[in-house]
Amino acid sequence: MTVPEVLAAVRSIGFTYICLTGGEPLLQEEVLTLVTSLHKEGYKVDIETNGTVNFRLYQPYAAICMDVKCPSSGEQSDLSLLSDLSLRDSVKFVCADTDDCRFADEILHTYGVKGEAIITPVYGRDSKPLVNYILDHNLPVRFQLQLHKMIGVQ
Repeated sequence: MTVPEVLAAVRSIGFTYICLTGGEPLLQEEVLTLVTSLHKEGYKVDIETNGTVNFRLYQPYAAICMDVKCPSSGEQSDLSLLSDLSLRDSVKFVCADTDDCRFADEILHTYGVKGEAIITPVYGRDSKPLVNYILDHNLPVRFQLQLHKMIGVQ
């Protein structure tokens, strides 16, 4: 879809909050044009990014949720981007096990992340060990289930 087509579709829905996610939205050529247009029209915009693309150009127009890749994912994020997060932004860790929680704990303490920190369990895994780790270590995080997967919305 072109930017004008996306804008028309968004307007027709009637919602005021837009979240761009999904692969990596910042790899799409026209996303900055889309985000600035949505912002100018008064929409609240969030961008969920995988932490591999610099997001500074988008911050005046959207809140950023940076997904920091945990060791169990086999992927890596650019941790230098964490220093660019503002108080209105957030960082998310999708954790498979307590080793991932330990990694998140180290990142939060090492980088002094601004904004909200979120731990989400990998879908289908037992979340109780993660919750216990969070409570036992008094992690300053919000625990969030992947509700869209639980209710069957992809």
